[in-house]
Amino acid sequence: MKTHVRVAAAALIVFGVSACQQTTEGSVAMTTEPGPPLTSAPSRQPSSPTLPGLPNIPIPDIRIPGLPGPNVPEVPPPPNAATMSCSEYNGLDTATKLAVLRVILTNQGAQPGQEAEMLAQIMADAMCQLMPAAEVNEVVIGIPGR
Repeated sequence: MKTHVRVAAAALIVFGVSACQQTTEGSVAMTTEPGPPLTSAPSRQPSSPTLPGLPNIPIPDIRIPGLPGPNVPEVPPPPNAATMSCSEYNGLDTATKLAVLRVILTNQGAQPGQEAEMLAQIMADAMCQLMPAAEVNEVVIGIPGR
């Protein structure tokens, strides 16, 4: 009985190994013929980002409160804008804060622009909450005493 089991097991192993080693001859099909013409030309108009497969849902224009935007009026900076303390800065409105930051950026030779102003306002708003005795130019530029 044990012999029959051993012979059957050996036959299964031999059959299984030989079945795994079979290969099919052939080659991969290749073509050099051009495909069909493109149906549309690429668009040069800027569009809002969309996700493929989803309907085109307009993305709302979300503004973060307190950050400068296109609708912040220009106001003259206070006389002590270059040496203003953070405690004074914390009490200002958004337009005056932006005027102070523009003076500081201009004094440092930076080109005032929306990106530079936004970054300066993020730094000033965050750091002036933590260090009210510091000067605004110190927290924006990172160099104390200037």
